[in-house]
Amino acid sequence: MSNPGIFRNVNIIKELNASTGTGMIELYQPGRLNSLDVVSNAKYSGFITSLRLTVDVTSIDELEVVENDTLADDATIAANAKTTFNNNPKKCLSFFIGNSDTPAVKVVDVFIFNQRPFYYVSLLPYFTSASTFDVAPDSIIAIQQRDVGYGLLQYDDRILILETVIEESPVYDQLLLTVE
Repeated sequence: MSNPGIFRNVNIIKELNASTGTGMIELYQPGRLNSLDVVSNAKYSGFITSLRLTVDVTSIDELEVVENDTLADDATIAANAKTTFNNNPKKCLSFFIGNSDTPAVKVVDVFIFNQRPFYYVSLLPYFTSASTFDVAPDSIIAIQQRDVGYGLLQYDDRILILETVIEESPVYDQLLLTVE
């Protein structure tokens, strides 16, 4: 008989706002089983199934998009996208991953614009091309706000991070799961 392990679902909800600052913030680290669990001192691995931002930033001017003609070629579309990016104010969030052997390494910079009323950014594609991102027991995912010339989050700026994780901890002895 295979050992099924112990599973739990975890929702991570974090808000970044004007009081956040520039320090690195732990976004996710697989949890430990607590003393009331069936196995003590075991640690979970995590499988991130959803990771997204809900962005509501009003402290910078609203995004002005350079429109493309319906028949525009790829080079024109790319040039217009670059102009849109370069000519609009933005904020920046840097995402990191590290583990017990490797200090935090930057995965991606995500640039935030003022798009009314708000918008979503799916972050999972920045970490993996698969449908889930597997996180080892000793790994940490972190986020840091950076000033890229337009200041940090201010006033009523708000970025909500929503993450769903399935955590698993192996159980090697089925007797540990037996309740007497």
